[in-house]
Amino acid sequence: VQSCPSLLLEPASTNLITYSEDFSQSEWVKSGSSVTSGFISPDGTNNAFKLVETNSLSSHFIYSQPISATIGNKYSFSIFAKKGERDYIVLGTQTSIDTYFNLSTGVITSSPVGFTSTITPLANGYYKCSITWTATASTESIYIYNTANGTTRSSYQGDGTSGVYIFGAQLEVGSYATSYIPTNGSSQTR
Repeated sequence: VQSCPSLLLEPASTNLITYSEDFSQSEWVKSGSSVTSGFISPDGTNNAFKLVETNSLSSHFIYSQPISATIGNKYSFSIFAKKGERDYIVLGTQTSIDTYFNLSTGVITSSPVGFTSTITPLANGYYKCSITWTATASTESIYIYNTANGTTRSSYQGDGTSGVYIFGAQLEVGSYATSYIPTNGSSQTR
């Protein structure tokens, strides 16, 4: 049997997030928030999570355990997100540099200097939200915030039920976010 040639249309990449779909895992630290499973994801299955703010006056977010990084390298983080009771999601790094995504209009409302940020519409009301930056530390953690007003991720009084839907977290070395590489307990390479 003769094999047919094929083209690799994007570079090989590794998703450094070890649990890209299961936000209940201890890799994801919750602060002023919780996660609930069983919601429709972009592919139409019930494997997305809802990031829910607690009923407290605080910031409401989750973040990844630290992942080794090389200072000076470009990194890209992407996630699929959908509006719930909150219209915005905020993505940032451990250096607290944040990008604000409006999940109602599909617009980036704020992105810091030195970051490249994109938002792309997908099926089932989702957007692929991504940020790219140059690492300034030997470890990186990714932060995902709920925000009440789309202008600040600082403390606000949560109601215990509001949030956004999230699926498919990916952190990779590179100057842009590539297609999704699912993980379930270890990093995976395409």
